[in-house]
Amino acid sequence: MKIGTSILVGSLLLLSTQRSPAPIQESLSKQDAARFAGTWTGRIKFGNAGEVQLTLIINPQATSLIHKSKRFGETAHPTTVNAGTLSWTAGVRNGNRWTLTPNPDGQTAVVKVKPLTGGEGAATFQRVATSPKQNARAGTQSKSRP
Repeated sequence: MKIGTSILVGSLLLLSTQRSPAPIQESLSKQDAARFAGTWTGRIKFGNAGEVQLTLIINPQATSLIHKSKRFGETAHPTTVNAGTLSWTAGVRNGNRWTLTPNPDGQTAVVKVKPLTGGEGAATFQRVATSPKQNARAGTQSKSRP
């Protein structure tokens, strides 16, 4: 009898436990997203690959970007924004951590990469367009590279 009661009480406790709601993803205001949106270009030291010419096309909501280079091709990645810095991961198993932090002038940004293999690259990128053409692929996933 005690075993049956214990099982019943345990089951009721498990069923009545409230789950925490999923975290709320706050969207950026249009003004905040505009700090990142557009096309940025520059050269950055990337591990053993050396200097890589890179173009970053960030969508108007700053929720995704297209990462383009002759060496590594073109890939799309979701992004997050925290404390004025845009972040994303790329590469094998998403092991390369990237950030873009716009400077106060709005036309330059510090881009950093920390490859899975070690080392860190940093460079100043130039904004060459403030509003990217709407690109359907910017919000989709593709094979991840740099």
